[in-house]
Amino acid sequence: MKKNFSWMRTAIRPMVLTMLFFGAMTTSCSSDDDDDKNTPTPDTPKQETKFDIELNFVAHPKSLQYFEYDFKYVDANGNTKTIDIDQDTQGSSLGTLADVPIYKSTVGTMASIEAYADLNDPFIYRVTLKDQPVGKTISYTTISHVKENVTISETLQYATPAVLAMKPADGSVCVPFSIKTWKVTPEKWADYLKTVEGKTIQEASNEFVIK
Repeated sequence: MKKNFSWMRTAIRPMVLTMLFFGAMTTSCSSDDDDDKNTPTPDTPKQETKFDIELNFVAHPKSLQYFEYDFKYVDANGNTKTIDIDQDTQGSSLGTLADVPIYKSTVGTMASIEAYADLNDPFIYRVTLKDQPVGKTISYTTISHVKENVTISETLQYATPAVLAMKPADGSVCVPFSIKTWKVTPEKWADYLKTVEGKTIQEASNEFVIK
């Protein structure tokens, strides 16, 4: 269930871990045949370059116990879709992320910390956008919602979702990839929830031009 809360600032301190990965030979031919020089050549249609693009929504499994996420994207052709992500959403395999250096270093470093150990088996929701034309823009936004009647009895450390956008053809990453972590005590929990309900998650929201 989604609940509306008013905005309040808290003194909770975020910990941010950001890792960023992000001649030709010309032959000149001459001819004495003026007819050849003046013969018009038909225009060759310029072929548009296109790539498949992956949007990998990566979430700390623990976070899905407390939050739900609206993940919305607009592809390079203007197609829009919103996916509601919660504990019941079917995830994807690690897939090509297994060989992406920025993913391995960022998530692997976090998973080495006991509080984030379940990032060794993260929740991943993958969208593959087919035939996206170079020079066009892709955007995505993630909104956080608090699950109904959630509470904590001890300090909670968790990571908010992040999105890794990449071209699977060559493994290149389209935008910076970072993870933000939070440490919240039970006495601060109620106030903290008011700061995240209905808010945009920056690490899982971005836009980029396909290159």
